[in-house]
Amino acid sequence: MKKAIWVVLILFLISGCSFNPSDYDVVDSHGEITNLEKFMEFVENVNQGKEDKIRVVRYTIEGDPILHDLEFDGETITTTTDTTRDEFGDGSISTATCKSINVEETDETTDYILSGCNKTDRDNSILVIWK
Repeated sequence: MKKAIWVVLILFLISGCSFNPSDYDVVDSHGEITNLEKFMEFVENVNQGKEDKIRVVRYTIEGDPILHDLEFDGETITTTTDTTRDEFGDGSISTATCKSINVEETDETTDYILSGCNKTDRDNSILVIWK
């Protein structure tokens, strides 16, 4: 019985060390974005006041995932940023509530940034799309 518990524990720890994004996640790997249509649908739902949720996974230069979970309840966006898998980051999980998503256009990028957030000491950028 003890052996079985150790095997389960080891498998649990091994699986926790890797990260595999699902088909429903929006993944930004150095400007290559997959499932962008899911993100655009989320933004549209927020603009229309429809409940929705999504996960945006952004990879660091070193290849570590940073997770941004966004959940809209029809009025407020709750955002949770998880940097625990980032070897060179601060390894934290932070949550904030925000009122909307702003779109900022430049000649080179379209930036999607949370606004009206209750915490201002965090990066509220969700996604940057290069033109």
